[in-house]
Amino acid sequence: MSGPKVVRIVTLEEMMATSKGHLARLDQSIKQWQKAMDKLNETDEKFYETIIAKRKTFDQMLEEQRFSDIQRLVPIEITSLSDDIAQRRQLKVAAKSQQAIEEKQAKENIKALINLLNNKQVVRSDQFNNELQQAIKGKYQGNVNQLLTKAFNLLMPKNTKELSEKQQALLNRMVVDNTTQTFASWLEQQNIALQKDPYIQKIEHYLAELSLEQKEVYDVFIERLNNIEQELQPNRKKLLLDSIILDLAQAVNEAKERGVLQAQLELLIAELQQKTTEPLDFDFNKLDTMSVKELKILIDNCEHTLAQITEKTEAMYRQQVILQGLASLGYEVRHGMDTQWAKDGRLVLRNPSTPGYGIELAANAEVARMQVRAVKLTSENNQQRDSDIETLWCSDFTKLQQWLAKQGSELIIEKALPVGAVPLKSVISDEIDSLQKTTEHKTLSSKKI
Repeated sequence: MSGPKVVRIVTLEEMMATSKGHLARLDQSIKQWQKAMDKLNETDEKFYETIIAKRKTFDQMLEEQRFSDIQRLVPIEITSLSDDIAQRRQLKVAAKSQQAIEEKQAKENIKALINLLNNKQVVRSDQFNNELQQAIKGKYQGNVNQLLTKAFNLLMPKNTKELSEKQQALLNRMVVDNTTQTFASWLEQQNIALQKDPYIQKIEHYLAELSLEQKEVYDVFIERLNNIEQELQPNRKKLLLDSIILDLAQAVNEAKERGVLQAQLELLIAELQQKTTEPLDFDFNKLDTMSVKELKILIDNCEHTLAQITEKTEAMYRQQVILQGLASLGYEVRHGMDTQWAKDGRLVLRNPSTPGYGIELAANAEVARMQVRAVKLTSENNQQRDSDIETLWCSDFTKLQQWLAKQGSELIIEKALPVGAVPLKSVISDEIDSLQKTTEHKTLSSKKI
């Protein structure tokens, strides 16, 4: 297994950077959860304390270099926070929708009672009439149910105590719509009819969602709905309701998509800010006003930038650690070789203890996988010597793995050929001399193992 090898390098520094990137996203997720709680007007100290306790646990994992645990568990925690926000929002939407329907029921019941009072020509004070009108407009500050009861009581005879049993029975069976239906049962049917109204159900649900996503858009739809409710022609009113439902559905879907994209963007930005000190080229204050299309473009740009930064930094970590490791084994590693490696896609290093031979690192520096192999620096053909050099390189490779392991990094063999499986590659010495002249003649220092 001392012939050419395909290896993969995982450095301590890149594992640390990746883990810190995950934690930066988690910190942003916690902020998103807190922001959502403010929007929902909720508090949950116990849940928040649990979140903070878990966050401290991840800091301990980082100290203990439990990188795989962090990279496995943090995304789960981020998803859990997102799911909790969604569940709380769903409950809030259902409650707000039901509350709005109940308020609408009260308004409709008041309208019906006003019609009954008018039909029976019941005299009412101006103040009471004003209160009833305020309730219909949704501006009444008092208890609407008490107002309903007061209106209903006006329909009853003043001296009910003097009524005979027969008269009381007739009163209980008030004629509302030429039937013997009681007022209580009529009121119940009014409520059921409203609850089953598909327009009401959809509209109030969409409005509740929109009130949590985009308050300014919600206000526009409320004004539009109020105008529709003033429409007297049933057919036209139905058309207007159909139209507002379609527009509400579109607005809600767009608001939800914006919310998802903005949350995704915030996590990306958090990781970017953790991995680079360079200022990001956009205005954070404009996030709330960006369209869905603009957010998607910005996310793509941020993902591209993050990938470039990650690739560049990880390549630097890999270059540094592999060259330092080889320097510790006595190979001639000079400043500037990393630049030449990146330019040519390969690097050849000499070892003074084996004149005429060296090793070749082949692959772009940005790629985690590379081919490593012993090479000869002349065109001479000595198969026995070539075989001995490959055997020596096997020992050096094992030492290199051990040195990297002590640094917290890994050099993983993904493919290897045995000694002599392929002829030792010949690299012309003039080429190597030319390479070394382009670098500074200063060997990297590294502690021998």
